[in-house]
Formats: sequence, C-alpha cells, structure tokens
Amino acid sequence: MERFREILRRENRKYNLISRISFNETFEFLWTLSSQILVALEPFSSLVDIGSGAGFPGLAIKILSPEKRLLLVEPKAKRALFLKRTILELGLKEINVFKGDFSLFHKKFCNGEFDYLSSMGIKKKESFIRENCGYIRKGFCFVTGEKETSRLLLLKKIKKYNSNVVKVHGKDKLFLVIIRKDGKNNSNS
Repeated sequence: MERFREILRRENRKYNLISRISFNETFEFLWTLSSQILVALEPFSSLVDIGSGAGFPGLAIKILSPEKRLLLVEPKAKRALFLKRTILELGLKEINVFKGDFSLFHKKFCNGEFDYLSSMGIKKKESFIRENCGYIRKGFCFVTGEKETSRLLLLKKIKKYNSNVVKVHGKDKLFLVIIRKDGKNNSNS
C-alpha cells in the first residue's frame, strides 16, 4: 500500500489523478472504499474495473488480494499509461490494463471471463448490465450517489437479480450497489 501511495503521489503531480490538496485524505478514503468492495464481493477470483483512473478500486484490490485476476479498463491514455507503469513498478501479476472505453471492452471481452464488474463514477451504469453479453459471471458493484442508486434499483433488468445497497464508510450519500446474478446476499451493510 505504501509503495502504491508513493507512486501515486509522484505521478499525481504530472497527471492530477486524485486531489492534490487533500492527497492523503483522498488516498485513505479510496483505499478503504476498495477494501470495502473487496469484502462485499467475496468470494470471487476475477474482476474487471471500468474507468480505473488512479487505480481505485481495481489496482487497490489487486494489492490487497494478489491472487485475484484483474482487468483495468481506462479510456484516457495518460491514466492507462500510469496504471501500466504502476503495475510494472509494483511487480504485480495477473493484472492487465485495457486502454479503451466500455464499448470497446464489450466487443473484445464478451466471453464469460470475469466474476464481477466494478465501476465508480461512470454514468449510465445500466449499460454494463444491459450489454452484459455473458462476460460477467457473478454480478456488478457500482459506487454511486443516492439518486443514481434509486434509479438503478428501479430498472427492469436489475430487478431480476438480487441487489444490495451498502453505505460507503465515511460518506453519508455514497453507496455500493451490489447486484448478484446468483441471488446470494453476501454483503456487509
């Protein structure tokens, strides 16, 4: 974790990946959030993180649980490059970066390869479920606000799955929306 923090601090000066003003506070929050996601989704062996940006939650989950297989999807070239260099510098295995957006990812990886899909901050999260195409075996985890949470849970496609809403530690109006295809409720509220 500390090596990742130092790499991120160094690269943040160039790429503005997370808040420069409150770097430590933001890092701690994102690290804790990634840990909360890891615990909420267990058991699983693979995850695709859409819009990985500074590496949260995907890269942090890989550091916390090195046996997991991860794919980080990032459309912005500079951020994708940051992720690739960080993975090399940390010596992580079974983690890749796909430089592209969701539609490109969807066309290339539509083959039942991952247990979960996670996403923070990307709008229109229902497109991940609607265009699922069988590449996500167990379900989805979205980090989102109160209005988006309510909207997601009303969608017809999502109603056929088991959905949990878990409050994000330390943030009153931020939630994990966990959608499980198998109907099991394993999250910790």
